[in-house]
Amino acid sequence: MVNGDTTYCHSDNNCSDSDCEDGLTYRCVFNNHRSLGTCQCVECFVNSDCSSCHHHLHEYCSGHQHTCHCYECTRDSHCQSCPEGQTGKCHRNRYDHRLHCHCEASPTTTTTTTSTTTTTTTTQQPLVKLECSHQKISVIESIAENIHVEDSRAEPCPVTTKHQTSEAFVINKCNSTARSSWSKGEQVKMECSKNTISPYTPISTFFVNGDNMAAFFIGCTATADGENTGLTIAVQTCLYSPMVMQLNETTTPKMSDFYTILL
Repeated sequence: MVNGDTTYCHSDNNCSDSDCEDGLTYRCVFNNHRSLGTCQCVECFVNSDCSSCHHHLHEYCSGHQHTCHCYECTRDSHCQSCPEGQTGKCHRNRYDHRLHCHCEASPTTTTTTTSTTTTTTTTQQPLVKLECSHQKISVIESIAENIHVEDSRAEPCPVTTKHQTSEAFVINKCNSTARSSWSKGEQVKMECSKNTISPYTPISTFFVNGDNMAAFFIGCTATADGENTGLTIAVQTCLYSPMVMQLNETTTPKMSDFYTILL
C-alpha cells in the first residue's frame, strides 16, 4: 500500500523496486504499529546482518537507526581478557555510546564442603519436544498489547538489565527452562513438509555463535507443487515487542534455520 512517498508493508515481501544505496536493503520496518510497517532502506536488522569487523571487534546493529557498527563487545561473553579475580562486563560509554569491556571484581564466596560417599544410579530420560500450542490466545494477546514479555529465566538483552529477549517470550508463555537446557529437535521446514507441526509450537535457531532467535511457529507457505518457501512466526526481539514476522531463505535468520525445541 502506497501513501504519497511512503510504502506500507506487512513483511519484506511487500518491499521491492527501491533505489537503495550500495550496502542497504529495502526492508519492512515496524515502529509503533505492530501490524503495519513502512518500507525503508536499512543496513541491518540484527547483528548478523553486518559485515565482519576486523581486529577482534564485534558486529553490532543499532536499534532505531538500523546501522552497523564495530565494537569491542556486544555481550559479556566477549570480555575474556580480565586479570584473575575479575569478571568482564560489556558496558556502553555514556559519552560516545560505544560498547566496551570493563573488568569488575568477581564476587567472593565461601564454600564449606562435607566429605561423604554416595552411590547414585542415574537413568537417562529421553528428550521430549517442548509443546505449548495451548498458549495460542496468550501469544496473540501479547502481540495485540504491543508490550515486551519479560522473564528472569532468560538472559538480559545486551547492555541492559531487561530480560526481554526472544527466548523470554517463549520461556514465559511455555513456563520453560532456560535456553541452556534446550536441544535441537526436528527442522521446522521438514516438519512443514510432513505436516507434523502444530501452530504455536515453540521453535528456535541453534547457532553456535549464540546470536539465536526463539519464536512460535504459525504456519508455512508452500508453492503449488508443495515446496515450502516461507515461514510465519510470532516473535519478539530486544528492540521490538511481540509481532508477526515472515521469513524465507533470503531473510536473516532463514526459515531453514529453525528447529523444534527438545528438553
